[in-house]
Amino acid sequence: MDSLLPASYLLAVLIALPTLALFLSIANRRVSRKSSPHSTPPGQFGWPILGETIELLHAGREGRPGSFLDERVNKHGSCVFATSLFGQPTAVFCGAAGNIFLFSNENRKVTVYWPSSVVKLVGSCIITLAGDEGKVMRRMLMSVFNHEALMRFIKIMDEVTCNHIKANWEGKEEVLMYPTIKRYIFELSCQLFLSIRDPREIADLEHPFAVFLEGAISVLLDLPGTRFRGAKRAARSIRKMLQGIIKERRAAMEKGVASPT
Repeated sequence: MDSLLPASYLLAVLIALPTLALFLSIANRRVSRKSSPHSTPPGQFGWPILGETIELLHAGREGRPGSFLDERVNKHGSCVFATSLFGQPTAVFCGAAGNIFLFSNENRKVTVYWPSSVVKLVGSCIITLAGDEGKVMRRMLMSVFNHEALMRFIKIMDEVTCNHIKANWEGKEEVLMYPTIKRYIFELSCQLFLSIRDPREIADLEHPFAVFLEGAISVLLDLPGTRFRGAKRAARSIRKMLQGIIKERRAAMEKGVASPT
């Protein structure tokens, strides 16, 4: 991938990867509290404003985000249920059938939606654009993953995976799966999408990125001490680092010691 993409686009790609598993199962749609029982899936909206956001975040911090979905599917007896997340009434679709419905009906029955906290942090970019414009931009992004690029990715993925297993799995009596897999995905993302191979640079990005994620999917309270305020500071730090990497990469290309890919 072109390493000279704007820093905001690179940041958006990094956001999408670790949250993909969650948002493949959750599609936020506005559901009116006044809708008739026949048009609203079963469920409950929880506390005013907060809804069931605290329960979702708690499950994620415990390393079992899927439990939030499983508990409500079992409780309501349906793979589609209503709740309220991040201040918005939400319909949640679970399972393969739900995902097929969502991703085959974009701009027809459903539209892309992100919590206001994410939109506030990353602005208008490739993952937050909705409608036809967003669909075209995402299609352009996917065109980058051609046969040649995928062949190059396989070699990098194999190398990163082998190094990760040696460093984090071999010789260990116990492995904490959730944080270890998150670290692996982050290392892989840095190498595939940013061409960052230096472990020190990856480590420098990892902490602010973790802080950013904690506040990105949160209640939008821009006050000192809140997760959202911390995410804003982390986002500025990440952009500064990415801009520095892009500047160095451009200088190396001008000298002929690096390629665009």
